[in-house]
Amino acid sequence: MRFGILAHPAGHSLSPAIFGKFFKTSGVDATYEIFDIEPSGLSEFIMKVKSDGGIKGLSVSSPYKEEIMKFLDEISPDARMIGAVNTVSCEGGKLRGFNTDYVGAVVALKEKIADLKGKKVVVLGAGGASRAIVYGLLKEGAEVCLLNRTVGKAKMVADHFGISYGDLGEIMKHECDILIQTTSVLIDIPVGFFKKGMVVMDIVYKPLITPLLTKAGKAGCEIITGDRMLLHQAEGQFEIWFGRKVPIGM
Repeated sequence: MRFGILAHPAGHSLSPAIFGKFFKTSGVDATYEIFDIEPSGLSEFIMKVKSDGGIKGLSVSSPYKEEIMKFLDEISPDARMIGAVNTVSCEGGKLRGFNTDYVGAVVALKEKIADLKGKKVVVLGAGGASRAIVYGLLKEGAEVCLLNRTVGKAKMVADHFGISYGDLGEIMKHECDILIQTTSVLIDIPVGFFKKGMVVMDIVYKPLITPLLTKAGKAGCEIITGDRMLLHQAEGQFEIWFGRKVPIGM
């Protein structure tokens, strides 16, 4: 069986290493490849996946989490509500889309905070990953505010989920228990924003300790590195593709 990650660029991905270990530990006879596809070749690639039947599943990363949806035969309610897909299963020429990003984020957060209900969370960024995380947080009963450089985009996401929003440049006006950084852009947050005991998660995993996490750690915050969300969303993908959980202890 063949699986792989669809992204551009995709060479930095840790997913092949993660799934290689999953497959070996689970006794699954499968390979996991990198599909670094230029935007102009996306449609042709998807049609090939549908027609030849050799690829059984795809992890979907930037910039295709939203674009992929128009090619799918079915989309899960969670992914439809989020407006982004990070997981595709391929069976009988039909492509089904799911989202495990929100599960990965919530599980990663719960490694530090057992109960997210009522927690004040500031999410930075308004892309596909941000929407997934907001969705997961709201399911857990958290109070969410979305901040973005482009306020208009923040408003669109915030209106969709019924949450508050604002300008990233005015972050000092906001207080929170948890800060989550979802963008690939370097964001410089004033040291005075961080408070001892605050939980700060950056979903970027290269570098593992980002400048944001370095600053937060020095201020006495609990930090969560991006590999935790990556690992847990991959566990969700494995379960969708194989109908069983990854063995405990991975």
